[in-house]
Amino acid sequence: MTDSSILHNFPQWEKMKKELEDDFFNDSLWNELVLHHEKLIADHKELLKSRTELKSLIYADMDQLLAKYPYFTVYWKRYVTMVYTLEGLKSSIRVLERAVVLFPYSLDVWVDYVNIMLANKIKTDKEMNEIFLQGADKVGCHFLAHQFWDIYLDWAKSVYGTHSNDYIAILIRITKLPLHQYAKYNQEFMKLSRNFVITDLVQKDDLILYVKKKYDGLNDEEMEEYIENHSEKLISSFFGDILSQVEVRAQEKWKFESVLKTDFDLNMITLEELDQWIIYLENEENYHKTRRQFSDINEVIALYERALIPTCLSDQVWIRYARFLIQSGSGNDRIMQVFNRACDHFVPLDLKEVRYMYAKYIELKLGDFEKCKQVYLSLISKSPTETEPISKYIDLLILHQSEDSTDVRLMRDILNCVYKFNQEKGPIDHSSKKRKANRLMKGQTQSSYEIVSPNIQDLYDKLTFWNAGQLIVSVCKYYWFTRKNVKLTRDTLMSFCNTFAVKSSKVFWFFFFRFELCQRNKKNLANIVNVVRTASTLSIPDINIIIEQYNSFFLKNFTVTELKENQRDLIKNMLETDIESSLHMKHYLKVRLAEDNDEETTNRRLVKENGHPAAMCEGRPTLTNPLLISENTYDTSTVPALPRFRNVEKASLNVKYIHESL
Repeated sequence: MTDSSILHNFPQWEKMKKELEDDFFNDSLWNELVLHHEKLIADHKELLKSRTELKSLIYADMDQLLAKYPYFTVYWKRYVTMVYTLEGLKSSIRVLERAVVLFPYSLDVWVDYVNIMLANKIKTDKEMNEIFLQGADKVGCHFLAHQFWDIYLDWAKSVYGTHSNDYIAILIRITKLPLHQYAKYNQEFMKLSRNFVITDLVQKDDLILYVKKKYDGLNDEEMEEYIENHSEKLISSFFGDILSQVEVRAQEKWKFESVLKTDFDLNMITLEELDQWIIYLENEENYHKTRRQFSDINEVIALYERALIPTCLSDQVWIRYARFLIQSGSGNDRIMQVFNRACDHFVPLDLKEVRYMYAKYIELKLGDFEKCKQVYLSLISKSPTETEPISKYIDLLILHQSEDSTDVRLMRDILNCVYKFNQEKGPIDHSSKKRKANRLMKGQTQSSYEIVSPNIQDLYDKLTFWNAGQLIVSVCKYYWFTRKNVKLTRDTLMSFCNTFAVKSSKVFWFFFFRFELCQRNKKNLANIVNVVRTASTLSIPDINIIIEQYNSFFLKNFTVTELKENQRDLIKNMLETDIESSLHMKHYLKVRLAEDNDEETTNRRLVKENGHPAAMCEGRPTLTNPLLISENTYDTSTVPALPRFRNVEKASLNVKYIHESL
C-alpha cells in the first residue's frame, strides 16, 4: 500500500499533513499531529506493532520535524516514548543516540540519555565513562549543568570511590566552572581535599608558576621544600583563588541567565531577547580575551551553542559565532560546520548576511573560487526577485580577473547576457510575431550575443525581469568608478533604457537617475523621469521616490524661466506623489494603467466605473469645457463660460455591477 492510500483511512491525519505542506512552520499544527500519533499509539498499540508501514509513517513525520529542527527537545522526548511503546528499549535508545548527535548541546537530552544508560546497565564502566566525558565536553559548562554533574559524580562514587584520584579529578573540573550550584561542589571538594597533597591535585608546572607568583624570591630547592611542607595551605590558597573567580563569574552570569529565553520554538525571537543574548555573549567574549588563564574557549563555544537554541532563526548570533571562531583560530572544519548549519537548516533565505559571510570565508580563507561561485549562484537561483546576490557575484568575477583585456571581455559577456535575455525572454511584438529588437551599442550586431565566459553562461538561466537590470548596473559601476569613463557609462545605460530587462528593475532606474543627478544633466533627468512615470512597471512608491527627488532637484537648480516653462509638469509631479490626491489627479499613473499608454483610455474607464471599480455606468455626466490648470483666472478680463456637460440625459440610467456579468 502507498502512503496516500494508508492515510485515506485516517482523515484527520491526512488533513493535518496537507495543512503542514502549506504551513510547515506552524508549531500548533505540529503539536496537534504529534498528539494525534500519541493517541493513536495509546489506543491501537498492538495493531501498530504489527503494521510496519503505518508505524513507519508515524516515524517519518517525527523524523521530518526533527531533521529540520533538531532543537525541539520536547519532541525528542515524545519521539523516544513513542518508539519505546512500540518497539522497546533498544530502539528508543537509538533515537536518543540520534538526538545526542543532532542536538549535542542539549542538557535535557544528555540527562535523559545517561539516566537510561545507567538504569538499564547497557554499557561497561569504561564505555560509560567515555559517554560522561563526551557529555561533559558538550553540556558541562551549562549554567544549570548540576543535573548532569550530579549523575556523573554518583556514578563515579559507586565505581571509583570518593577518595580516588578519578573522583577528585571530576570534582576539580567542576570547581573551575561558574555553575548555578558551584558552592556545593566546592564544599565537597574542600572536605575531600584533606585526604590529598597538593601535588595530587595540581599539575607540577601550574603549581610552580602559582608559587612563584605568590612567593617571589624562592629558588628551585626552596620552592620544592615549601610545596612539600605547606601542602594544606597551598590547597586552601590555590583553590580559594579559583573559588573567588568562579563566585564572581557565577553572579555575573546569573544576571543574564535569570531573564534569558533558552528554549526553541518556531516563532522568531523578539529583538529585546536577542539583544540580551548578544550582550551576554559579548560579556563572555570580553572575559575570555582579558582573562584567558581563568577561561576556557570551550565555555564560550558552549554558550554560543546554547544561545543558538532560541535564536537560530535569526542570523545575528550565527554571524557572531562564526566571527568568534575565525578570530580565535579555530579549525576550518568547525567553522564550515557552523556555516553549513546556519545556511542549510536554520536561517531563513531572506536573511543573507550569514550566507555572504560564508561565501567570503570560502573565497578568502579557503581560496576556493569555484565553491564560492556556486554559493552565489545558489543564492541567485533561490532569490529570483533580489539583485544583491547578482551584484556580489559580478564583483567576485571582476575581482578575480587579472588583465584589462580580460575585464573588457567579461563586461562584453555580461552585456551580451542581457541582450540575449531581451531577445529570448522579452515581450513579443504581436504585429510582427517577433520579439522587440534590442537597441544595439556602436559596433554591435544582432548576431554578436555570444557569451564566452562559462561563469556568465552559468548565470544566464537564472536571470529574471526582476534581477537582469543588476548586470547593467554592475558593468556601469565598473565603467564609472574604476575606468572613470562617464560617456561609456551613459551610452551603456541609454542602450538599455527601453528594453524589457529594465522595465521592472528598481536598481537600474535608481542607479541611472543618481548617475545623471551626479552629472547634473537636466535633460537626461527629465527623460528618465518621463520613462519611469509613464512606461516602467516599477511599484508606485518607487516611482514616487524618483519623482520627489527630481522635484527637489528641479526646484533647487532650475532658473525662474525654466520653472515657468515647466510649471505644468511640476504640478503634475506633485499631484502624482501626493498621498491625498485621487486617481483622477494622477496623470502618469493613468497612463501606466492604460494598455495603449493613453491617459484618455483610463479616463473613459473611470467615467464608466462612476467612481467605483465594481460598478459601471454609461451615463455619467462629463464636463466638456473645464478651466485650464495653467490659466490664471485673476488676469482674465471676461467671465468664463458656463459649464457644459454631456450625457446629462443618461444620468438616471441604472448602474451596471461588474459581478453581474461574471
